[in-house]
Amino acid sequence: MRNVALMLAIIVCSVPMASAAERERALEIGGKQRNYILVTPDKQSVPAPLLIVYHGGGDSPRRALSYTRFDRLAGQENVAVVFPQGIDGNWNDGRQTTDIRQRASSNADDVTFTLAIIDQLAGEHIVDPARVFLTGASNGGMMTLRTACDAADRIAGIAPVVANQPTDWQCAPSRAIPAMFFNGTEDEFMPFNGGRIAEHKTRKDLGAVESVEDTIAAFRRIDGCSGIKKTETRDEHDSDQTRAIVTDYECSKAPLRQVVIEGGGHTWPGARTNIIANMVLGRTTPEIDATKEIWDFFKSLPGR
Repeated sequence: MRNVALMLAIIVCSVPMASAAERERALEIGGKQRNYILVTPDKQSVPAPLLIVYHGGGDSPRRALSYTRFDRLAGQENVAVVFPQGIDGNWNDGRQTTDIRQRASSNADDVTFTLAIIDQLAGEHIVDPARVFLTGASNGGMMTLRTACDAADRIAGIAPVVANQPTDWQCAPSRAIPAMFFNGTEDEFMPFNGGRIAEHKTRKDLGAVESVEDTIAAFRRIDGCSGIKKTETRDEHDSDQTRAIVTDYECSKAPLRQVVIEGGGHTWPGARTNIIANMVLGRTTPEIDATKEIWDFFKSLPGR
């Protein structure tokens, strides 16, 4: 068991918003203060499911809240939502390169940070520790994978977005993990076919990832999947140049769902976008709302 020193959370603000309350909280890990935003239902009477949303690399909890809008779930679905803060805006997802090791986050134990959040909120009877779900985009998506793979007994389901399995480590969880993946075929940061991350976007070595196919193959083994149960194509918008292919696998141990955005970039499906964002990150599809789909998937799960 990791040694975790917890500090009583300090409420910085409490802002009512559509039947939910938002608070900034803190705890101490290894002598360092770590922060997160917590959104909970108003007038909560019983422990709620917990959704942890990791922001992308170089980003922030506030930005993740803005583009995912998972904060709305608190009032609408009676769920507690946490947006944690990575050190200097990054997560230690297990990649090992010279450039990655220059980051302050490279020495952080973000799995311990995540488990400390769960323990703190469960200890206060705010959340149900048997119904903890993880999601995140890019670096946050790979952090989702690392936490679930290292602490599968604590996690009820995951949904990595525009994130593949890093080549630096392999997922060997203690139990099957219900999972939903989102990837864009035209993602120039997280290569769909595997390889170096952001190879044509930066001179820095940000590590390499497995292909989407190999990442899904690993989870098909983990979740005991024998074939495809059903596939659905969503293509209702004529001018967006994308379509969503949703595949449910036939699995004996845990559910596995894959969403491939044909023509999609390094973006959160269904999020609001603009011309500049499209130029930098690629297309954001309107064909599917990742926020809604992720929560619909999670709330269908029985818990661990």
